[in-house]
Amino acid sequence: MRLRSHLLAVGGGTALAATIALSFAAAPELQSPTPEQIIAARQAALDLSVMDMAEMQLALKEGSDLKKQVYPATSLMRWAKVLPTLFPAGTEKGATALPTKARPEIWSNRADFEKAAANYAEQASKLADFARAADADGFGTQLKVVSKACDACHDKFKNE
Repeated sequence: MRLRSHLLAVGGGTALAATIALSFAAAPELQSPTPEQIIAARQAALDLSVMDMAEMQLALKEGSDLKKQVYPATSLMRWAKVLPTLFPAGTEKGATALPTKARPEIWSNRADFEKAAANYAEQASKLADFARAADADGFGTQLKVVSKACDACHDKFKNE
């Protein structure tokens, strides 16, 4: 139960990271984040989305109330929608203290990157729908689809 509470608390951070990133874009009077801050934000959001996935997998395994998984699924959808904005020009290389695993294809093949992120968002949205309906079979199947959408993007756009 303690792990679940930790996962729920951490999982909400994905939406927070996306909100922070969007606030800089929406309010030009704010100081723009440095490339290192942008890289840190996207890495933190990735970590938090991993926690969302772990929480949902655990809930499915334990047979927990799936309606409580609407939030983490929606959080993944929000992350996917903001994801392309966290890879602006100038954040390709990273810094010695904060290296990035992003591949150059993110910038050279932007249309495919944005398409992969949009697919991830669409699949996560469907996952939230299954959670709302408390449909365990649909949720379990869709969770695998979301995981594959995530992996497909990483396979093409992230160095391991």
